[in-house]
Amino acid sequence: MTDQTPDQDGAAVLQRQVHLTADLLRSLQESMHRLRNAAEELREQLETTGGGEATGAKAQIGRLEGLIRDCQKVEKVIAEQSTEFARMLKSGHELDLHAARAAVERGLSRLRAALAPELLLG
Repeated sequence: MTDQTPDQDGAAVLQRQVHLTADLLRSLQESMHRLRNAAEELREQLETTGGGEATGAKAQIGRLEGLIRDCQKVEKVIAEQSTEFARMLKSGHELDLHAARAAVERGLSRLRAALAPELLLG
């Protein structure tokens, strides 16, 4: 039998969920960073090899630059969310479930807004 109240049990569950979400955000941030670096390397290769308009290199470079910008936007949102979750983890106060839900919903909304429509459709 446990001496914890249901509120304490709920707080412990929420604390575990916050830790898992923080880990997920770190993983996503690392993945986005790797994707952006790969896109930048590919763009540099296309720029140095040239190839001209006939091969579509300029169009590919343009698409890569758009992808790089999208990656940067998503990385920024993830960094903001990671900071928010770190603050929540360090807080010695009881977590405010409504504020936590609102923060997650705002972050997801910004992530959706940061993604290019063509990435969502295709």
